[in-house]
Amino acid sequence: MLTSTVSNIPICYNTAEHDIKFSLTFGEGKEDDESENETERKNFTKNYDVEVFESGEGDEYMKGYRVVANEAPLVIKIGNISITKENSKYEYAIGIAVDNAAPEYYSNSSTLPNNIERDGTMWTIPANTGSSHNLDQNPNAKYQWMARRSMEEGYKPTAEELELGMEETSQNTGLVYMTFMVFRKLKAVPEYSTSRGGGGTTRGLRGGGDDSGSDTTRSGSVGARFGYGNEASSSSVKSTYEYSAGTEKYVMPIRLRINNNSAKSNTNCSQHLKGASINAVRRQTMTVPF
Repeated sequence: MLTSTVSNIPICYNTAEHDIKFSLTFGEGKEDDESENETERKNFTKNYDVEVFESGEGDEYMKGYRVVANEAPLVIKIGNISITKENSKYEYAIGIAVDNAAPEYYSNSSTLPNNIERDGTMWTIPANTGSSHNLDQNPNAKYQWMARRSMEEGYKPTAEELELGMEETSQNTGLVYMTFMVFRKLKAVPEYSTSRGGGGTTRGLRGGGDDSGSDTTRSGSVGARFGYGNEASSSSVKSTYEYSAGTEKYVMPIRLRINNNSAKSNTNCSQHLKGASINAVRRQTMTVPF
């Protein structure tokens, strides 16, 4: 049941005696070739609305989210990152990666899924710094995240359209899967001291929504699809953090919708990397003068 509309998603959970908190907001990015630099490409000033759905009570209570976006590159902002553990001698970072299909992993320490091909790897973003980070692709990825209107229900894409990454609309269309992990490294310490650490199990895994109004009707939006847009690159450096032993992953699905008032985009939104690659080649091909 749709219970409220908010501007951000506060996340709070505990794993292996680590308390993890951060917030997510979503907004409209720019095409790489329309921006002077990476910072401008990922900057947005207006948060997308996030519709909160709640069901059940007590042990049966569940919560989910639907982001009402425009047809444009999708930017995810993660901020207010806090990871703490009592008497810990480590500095922490949150790992985050985004996929357009449900990822599966061999173990909690695995950063890459074993069932799908991910565009890029996983960000490790230092916690407890008070900073925020805008993301429009995974690190080492080739393509921006893109939101477009879904195809009409019942429409069967042609073989050529499927090759280009268009998808038949289903209950899985428009889903975005975010994987979160806990990473750590030893704190910088005086020369006379040394440090060690440890782990445990996951409890109270949950997401929360801050209440900024109530809306129990369906929003002015239509179905969305989420995929790979145009080519782009993001600056990144090799992480100095390692997986925090004993902690568990949190894979969070959200659903995208497209605002009824959104302008239409002609930018590619491919379900798979092969289609994104074909579209990139087509985009770079021209007809020369007679």
